[in-house]
Amino acid sequence: MSSSSAGPTSPPPGPWEIALASARGKAHEVRDLDNQDAGRWCADARAIVLAIADGHGHERHFRSGRGADLAVGAACEVALPLGARIADEGDQPAVEALGRYELIPALLASWAAAVEADTASHPFGPAEDGLAGHYGDPPVMAYGSTLLVALVAGRWALLAQIGDGDIMTVDPTGTTRSPLPVDPVLDGVRTTSLCQPDAEAAFRLAVVDLLATPMTVLLLASDGYGNAQVDDIWQPAVGADLLALLRAHGAGWIRRNLPDWVARCASAEGAADDTTVALLLAAAPHGPTAEADTVVAAG
Repeated sequence: MSSSSAGPTSPPPGPWEIALASARGKAHEVRDLDNQDAGRWCADARAIVLAIADGHGHERHFRSGRGADLAVGAACEVALPLGARIADEGDQPAVEALGRYELIPALLASWAAAVEADTASHPFGPAEDGLAGHYGDPPVMAYGSTLLVALVAGRWALLAQIGDGDIMTVDPTGTTRSPLPVDPVLDGVRTTSLCQPDAEAAFRLAVVDLLATPMTVLLLASDGYGNAQVDDIWQPAVGADLLALLRAHGAGWIRRNLPDWVARCASAEGAADDTTVALLLAAAPHGPTAEADTVVAAG
């Protein structure tokens, strides 16, 4: 990554197209639980925001599905207005500062306010009160969720994540990267959460300079997706496949097929867990494209 505005001057790839799908895990279906993942995207003329969230599902977090939905709503509410400022920025440390000191605190404040409003409008019932009392938790704990956010504006992709799941980029050569730093707390059993008191410090952040590191595909996925893959290190094969399919069939074809792929991951033959995937796809990748579709510009 470049830490300054020096370097290539050609525009980053785009316009972009978006694919988003979510499926209820077989384990939740058997237990008659709703899908506790959520996904949302939003865009304007300058920026695109992708957000997915995974409610924890444990009885201690008995409103975590609602917490996930409020989280992706907060992401769109807070991140999109920052897009124009980031698109006009030429300095990577300045973009990082916007993410760390404006985006993340605003995300947490927006989500906490939404949780408080939801609790006020839908007070806990007797069973919920019993669970909260059993664990000695404040109301916000009931809404515990992860959150993955990507804000793409101009030459920058600003990425923020709390909790498990994956954010991956694929460049025009098929090389995959996981830009966010590894969190040692995430051991496959424990996860960090929006509901923890030190959530701001638990957020991981990365900035990708699309001029220095071109991006053809951006993938955000809840942990149900990665857990459904045969290989522990699945990113290179998945990235190469996505790029090949994008060039062969186009973004519209991927968007139409993504719900089936996600459903397989959520099935008993996959992870059996709720699974959500959001993709940002270059509308005109290097190489032939079989189908054209509606595009969303950001630049």
